[in-house]
Amino acid sequence: MSAKSDRDRITPYVPREVSQRLRAICASTGVTESAFVTAALVREMDGTSDMMLILRRLDRLGRALARVHRDLELLLELVGAYVFRSLAQEPNVPEELRVEMRARGVERYKQFVEHVGKRFLGGHRFVDDLPHEVIANDAELDAMLAKSNGTGGAH
Repeated sequence: MSAKSDRDRITPYVPREVSQRLRAICASTGVTESAFVTAALVREMDGTSDMMLILRRLDRLGRALARVHRDLELLLELVGAYVFRSLAQEPNVPEELRVEMRARGVERYKQFVEHVGKRFLGGHRFVDDLPHEVIANDAELDAMLAKSNGTGGAH
């Protein structure tokens, strides 16, 4: 019995340019066309192709981003409530001045919200004033990508 008896021959028709690319890739990598096609079919059928992995990761990132968005909205509401409370209430004010002080606090809160709105719409944000760290520049990202693709250099 021959070693190839556990294999079936298939003869799909592909466009000429696909066939030429297949031959060129196999020649340059030293992989047989059968091995290349088998590996590609298995990846596609098992859902482990690069595209499937990327789509799964994008889905996970999308869900994580939705959670971050929800958390950010919660924090914004918390900060807004805190600022309102701190501007609208004066703890040790005599009873006869509380209504007036509350009205002043509400006015200060409105001014605060207006100020923040103007800064935000003007393109300036508080976080822009904070020091920040650059995680990676384009050259570093290209080098990491090349390393992960096994090319060892720039593409």
